[in-house]
Amino acid sequence: KGNSGGPLFDMDGKVVGINTAIFSQSGGSVGIGFAVSSNLAKQVTDQLKTFGRTKRGWLGVLIQEISKEIAESLGMETAKGALVSAATEDGPAYKAGVKTGDVILKFNGIDISAMKEKNIIVTNTPNAVRRPVAIAALTMIFALSSRLLIKNDLVRSGKWNDRTNFMGKGLTKKTLGIIGAGSIGKETIKLSQPFFNNIIAFDPFLSKTQLHDNGALKVELTELAQKSDFIVILCNLNEETKGMINKSFFSKMKKSAYIINLSRGPVINEKDLEVALENKSIFGAGLDVTSQEPLALDSQLMSYENVILTPHSLCWTDECFHNIASEAIESIINFFDQKPIINQVNR
Repeated sequence: KGNSGGPLFDMDGKVVGINTAIFSQSGGSVGIGFAVSSNLAKQVTDQLKTFGRTKRGWLGVLIQEISKEIAESLGMETAKGALVSAATEDGPAYKAGVKTGDVILKFNGIDISAMKEKNIIVTNTPNAVRRPVAIAALTMIFALSSRLLIKNDLVRSGKWNDRTNFMGKGLTKKTLGIIGAGSIGKETIKLSQPFFNNIIAFDPFLSKTQLHDNGALKVELTELAQKSDFIVILCNLNEETKGMINKSFFSKMKKSAYIINLSRGPVINEKDLEVALENKSIFGAGLDVTSQEPLALDSQLMSYENVILTPHSLCWTDECFHNIASEAIESIINFFDQKPIINQVNR
């Protein structure tokens, strides 16, 4: 009957692994058993307990260490980094722009090889910013839809009676479009559900079923531009997404629609955005990020009253920074306690 998934005991009765298969000449339960060791399984169970899921999934790539011989063949002065020996077509890494033959030298600007050579562990804190950025997205939506900053200026400039010229937009019959439905996008969808009539999302890495389970309808980018009343950009910046939101995209948006960027500035072609705002092709924008940071004081974006600009810090709250510190400290403590470091990026 088998015992797959059951405990593997050593001769002292201690659990040392999880049974996976048994090779038996008789076809019975006596033979050579195979199991996953407890140390390996613990890394998975720790993630399941902490996050409710495993955090490291399939990327569709094979990588290998760069030897001196490989470095010479690639024309590299020193052997460092990792070589992508294969990238599965239509896999997450391939769609993100990773190709066979690429050499990975840095993670988010950090020289991974240098850190590894010096025995320095590199970690990040992805979970700490998930809720704060999602709340920042809603903050932009509410501020733009109610025309909050314009009305604030009316009071301060003695134009109280002009309030009838700046009617806000209700959300209950509106469609929210999410570009990039990863962990932050998923959280934004979750928090936005009580306010919007419909939520659609564009994410090439998630299936129709996955997005449906998260509360959004999967659409292509063009359809999202055409149907959304509010568009929130939460995707990563890479060669595929750089300048993705451009003249063509803006031309498909509703004239009554807003666009919000909380990812990275270069995802939007800002010259095309300025033209769209100048021609009133869209109703407004909320930008926590821009291509140039800090934004130049003479930037054309400064001149539009229907654009909210924040200095790449809208998600900065006491809770956000507390969670970032806690997650970072947890990694440090786990290192000294010789426990798995879940958010380590240079394994």
